[in-house]
Amino acid sequence: MSRKSESLRLLVVDESPAIADELTDLLKTQGIPTRIQILDDREELEKAFRHTWDIILFISGYDISYEDVMRQIQSHGLDLPVILLLSDHTSFDLNQKESANSPFFKAYTLGVSDVLPTSRPLLLIQSIRRELRNLEHRRNERNLELLLGDAERRSQLFLKNSKTAVSYIDEGVHIFANESYLELFGYESLDELIGMPVIDLVDSKDLMEFKDFLKVYTKTGRNVADFNFCGVCADGSRFEATLQIGPASFEGEPCIQMIIQHQAKANTQLLEAQLAAIERLDGLTNLGNRRAFEEALEATRDNAIKFKQQYALLFTSIDNIGQISASTGLAGSDATVQKVAEILSSQFSNAQNYRFGDSTFATLVPNTSPESISAYAQATTEQISKSLISIGNRTIQTTVSIGIAMISETSPNATELLSRAFNSADKVKLQNHGIGNGINLYNPAENASQSDQALRELLEEALEKGNFKLMFQSIYDTRNDANPLFEVYARLPLADGKIMQPDEFMPVAHRYGMESRLDRWILLNACKRLKGQLAAHPGTRLLINLSSDSLQDTSLPLLVSKLTTAIGGAENKPLILQFNESDATNYLKLARDNIHAFREKGCQVSINNFGSSMNSMSLLNHLEIDLVKIDKSFVQDLSNEENVQAVKKITANVTSHGSQVMIAYIENPTAMSKAWSMGARYLQGYYLQMPSEDMVFEG
Repeated sequence: MSRKSESLRLLVVDESPAIADELTDLLKTQGIPTRIQILDDREELEKAFRHTWDIILFISGYDISYEDVMRQIQSHGLDLPVILLLSDHTSFDLNQKESANSPFFKAYTLGVSDVLPTSRPLLLIQSIRRELRNLEHRRNERNLELLLGDAERRSQLFLKNSKTAVSYIDEGVHIFANESYLELFGYESLDELIGMPVIDLVDSKDLMEFKDFLKVYTKTGRNVADFNFCGVCADGSRFEATLQIGPASFEGEPCIQMIIQHQAKANTQLLEAQLAAIERLDGLTNLGNRRAFEEALEATRDNAIKFKQQYALLFTSIDNIGQISASTGLAGSDATVQKVAEILSSQFSNAQNYRFGDSTFATLVPNTSPESISAYAQATTEQISKSLISIGNRTIQTTVSIGIAMISETSPNATELLSRAFNSADKVKLQNHGIGNGINLYNPAENASQSDQALRELLEEALEKGNFKLMFQSIYDTRNDANPLFEVYARLPLADGKIMQPDEFMPVAHRYGMESRLDRWILLNACKRLKGQLAAHPGTRLLINLSSDSLQDTSLPLLVSKLTTAIGGAENKPLILQFNESDATNYLKLARDNIHAFREKGCQVSINNFGSSMNSMSLLNHLEIDLVKIDKSFVQDLSNEENVQAVKKITANVTSHGSQVMIAYIENPTAMSKAWSMGARYLQGYYLQMPSEDMVFEG
């Protein structure tokens, strides 16, 4: 996990779907937020590798072994630790002599990171933490290697193009000098200067001071001031110069860098401007380089937030650059890079184009839409694929994969944006069987399960476009079934057709301050549906779950009043607003005032997860509560007599306060039989009726 706010992306291979809840609860108690995918066959594993994972936990598979998993990881070239859980029947005796036939020897030989017994959850937690740390270190090391390589390339480009005279010396003799240095001292080639003592370029009158200057630097490693001296050219002419020295490395070996300026030609401001321009320019394509792009991306994201404008980031990768380089050499790959740069500059003339890497480009396009930029990108790939590139007497062709990430006011940081575009370009090759030659637009709905930021953007889009799906689950009234009652749930559709549950997206909505807006959307749309239902089924009521933000929102009672009026009035009390017990406890004074206001507007109020705290009953002394829904921990196992007695006690106490009780989570006939006998007025659960898109009462 590269950031503390990120969730662990855990891929589990097991035949039991129930393991997901167990692992999530286990990791959650240890402070490790987790997004889990469970699979058990080879085909699902191949699909899963299209996404990014942090750890694979292998337990058992339908048609796949952990050996298959290791081979898949190696074939994909992934850095992905695998933890293998073995049954408790396996011997874990550390003193046992190792052999080639032992499960541990075989697993570690194949590259498995850890082998553990299934009955040791704390060992599993420690192993996951360790493997995450190791993975993060490896990822950081790779990033640093890339940065170092990029810095070295920039340095060499700077030296080659710099108008400043630069040389490297080792033990007092020249080992390298750029063109400006040779020109300054009147030498035609580097060969003339290699091996020449640097003191040969210093006038005799300054020689002693120059040697002292070098001695001070050699001893202290610091250059406290510039050294002014008279330089001697190859033809014997002289000029006044200023010398700066500092540490450097050449071909991996430490040395001293010398920068010399002709005093008569020094122009500091112009030099700085030239250096800044050179440092941000790619010499082959004349496009901005990666450094310039990174600065521009930060500025673009800031503008998107400040001016609420939409931009697009395109990451373009040349598909067959390896084949081109192998068949035509450096000349062919350079010509290909230049041709692609030329077409990108032509196609996106109103944009900022950059050469990001050896065979990759980045483009920042202002004021665009997903539809528009996708069309332009597709046209670009087609133009590039049709282009003929001449290399001497040969003609070659190439294709590109373009990944697109939109930049808006809710977009993540620059690093994540670049990652989105990069992964989208990589996805083109996955979709086209490694060929590429296409585009892929990053879709938050496809990544909401793996990224909190993507989920945030999907939530924003769902609120804006009304993409949430409302579900209704009936609640059985043991005393009166004339007025059907339904609990309302919000579901979030994903791009792959799956549906995300509130316990997955509500934490993200809470983190980004979206709960109040989501509550209001649910209230408004649930009431619209209720109004239509009342025409055919008068007396229908809805139980609507609201967040802590709504419990504190003093303007919400007025909205609720308008909604109840719009659906036909408050006489039948059509709305029951439900809040979590922990929220009511934490905001007791505000809760008391707002609940009183809700009830005055004709709404009833319910408390969810009742019994989850030590002082649950005291809430009834402070708040006007119509209904309580008993916490799941009491009712999920009613075969336990202790739970049965606890529920009976809660029901009796709540009823004595004048409030009603709901027992939910009834999922089998035994639980139904027990719940019926406990005196609760309302019963609910999958055994009675599953949630559905319509308000259908099957009682």
